[in-house]
Amino acid sequence: MAQFTLINGDVIEFSNNIVKPLNCTGSQSCDRLGHIFFIPDTVVPFINAGKLAKDLFNVSKLALAKYDDTKTVLPVLIKHQQPLNLITGITIKRQFKIINFSSANIEKSQAANVFKILLNDPVIEHIQLDEVKQLC
Repeated sequence: MAQFTLINGDVIEFSNNIVKPLNCTGSQSCDRLGHIFFIPDTVVPFINAGKLAKDLFNVSKLALAKYDDTKTVLPVLIKHQQPLNLITGITIKRQFKIINFSSANIEKSQAANVFKILLNDPVIEHIQLDEVKQLC
């Protein structure tokens, strides 16, 4: 089983299309394309409000992109109204000036703290997975 630390710091295992939550509660679902999602109970209001993209919890995509815990960071895209403040545990890879988006890496060991700071920052509009597209 592969282990994944989600953006909010929750840890799950995933194998054979089955999610095993290790330190959280939530629900597993499957979309019409067969993608497996695990939505922790604590993030539902933020997904419903549009602050978080549901794809952050698409375990099929996380596995395909090899974003399991063999990697120490989770790549995200952050839409913001103003330049982002420095936050311990997040590295800004690129800040796009014209469209107010930043590409960033969240340290999985700091994910829970970074997540709280991002959700409480009024300049943050939306956070989504920075996906790796494979052409093979």
